[in-house]
Amino acid sequence: MKHLICFILSCSFLLATSSATNAATALAQKGNYAEAFNLFKKACDEIGDADGCLGSGLMYMYAVGTNGDHQKALIYYKKACSGGNALACSNLASIYDNGTDTIPQDKLMASELYMVGCNGGDVFACNNLGYMYANGIGVQKDYFKSLQYYKFACDAGSSLGCYNLGLLSNTYNIFGLNKDKLGLLDLNFIACNQGDLIGCANLGYMYASGKHGTPKNNFNAVKYLNIACEGGVLSSCNNLAVMYENGNGVRQNYDKAKELYGIACDRGLIGACENYRYLNEKILNTKNFNTSP
Repeated sequence: MKHLICFILSCSFLLATSSATNAATALAQKGNYAEAFNLFKKACDEIGDADGCLGSGLMYMYAVGTNGDHQKALIYYKKACSGGNALACSNLASIYDNGTDTIPQDKLMASELYMVGCNGGDVFACNNLGYMYANGIGVQKDYFKSLQYYKFACDAGSSLGCYNLGLLSNTYNIFGLNKDKLGLLDLNFIACNQGDLIGCANLGYMYASGKHGTPKNNFNAVKYLNIACEGGVLSSCNNLAVMYENGNGVRQNYDKAKELYGIACDRGLIGACENYRYLNEKILNTKNFNTSP
């Protein structure tokens, strides 16, 4: 799991909600950490500035401008989080998640604080919460919630969130999955809806064949085979052609079937070439039968 470590020099998240915080941020960027700490602490203690509380917590946590004190960092993070600073909630969660020499791990508390941070817009909190739901850490394992929080992070611009979303939703690499609750149909449905074409191909095949306990449904088979075929999955083009040849889920259409067999054959699927030949022979035999005296 990726945890946020933000040192005072790179804390652009400080929005400077007071003149003291403004001045403290400028001092920290110049390397004058002791004076910066005093101003952050003043902004927090005297006017309740959440960014000032976060700055104080960070400097205590990483011993920047201070001797370092995890307990005091915890106190200031709590103040900042209560004041509405989402990043402070995430940093506080990270402390409980990992633990320190003086603060024991508390995965449940960590998950609750990541949720607060995520709801406040912190993408790292969303990523970490997604990881916890995927693996059942501090929360009950929930594949769907994990997808939800990774998607929040991805949509907010987090490349890590997008990577985790792709990893989690890929048909053949379900990470932290509770397989007792999700069958193959569920997995492939989720994967297909996340853009995994193999998931769509599998769905189409399962609906067409009725395998793996899937209720046979030719209409759904055609729908998902078409998605996969258009995305370049050759086996789905072949299987879709079979549906058109036999009139399963669609109107029977030999021309469309030949077209689809041809596409798959031309791209190297040998079975589709055989099916193309058999269909040609069937059409020829039908014509000969119809024209015989």
